[in-house]
Amino acid sequence: MKKYISLFIIAGSVHALFSLYWGLGGEAGLITVGSWVFTLSAQFGIWINIALLIIGVFKFLATIVPLTLTNHFDKKIYIISLIGSIFLMIYGGLNMIIGILKMCEVIENHNYFTTFGQAFVWDPLFLLWGIGLFGYVMKVKQNR
Repeated sequence: MKKYISLFIIAGSVHALFSLYWGLGGEAGLITVGSWVFTLSAQFGIWINIALLIIGVFKFLATIVPLTLTNHFDKKIYIISLIGSIFLMIYGGLNMIIGILKMCEVIENHNYFTTFGQAFVWDPLFLLWGIGLFGYVMKVKQNR
């Protein structure tokens, strides 16, 4: 079970920490998310930062709250975590494949840095987060 916990904690925390960092005004790595972020930031200013902070807190909670299942089984947390893990695996896996197809020029690629982030950074992290969380909730259910 520890390998699953490590996997989803690391992947989820990296996602959460970058969202918080960007919400606080950091820009490193932001180009790998997409130029749309800069457009929205120019249009909405501080509101984008606030949204990124909220997203970062949500990602952090989505990473940490499932750990409560280890000591106390809560059906709601279990179901939400299970659905979340499946969503993360599908979303991350499909977008990673699409990013790789763009990198191989099978699909039109509009921005190298964004595609690189999609294929090799953010979406693989979503996939790993989902795999780790799914493995963890399955082990929790099995050990119950």
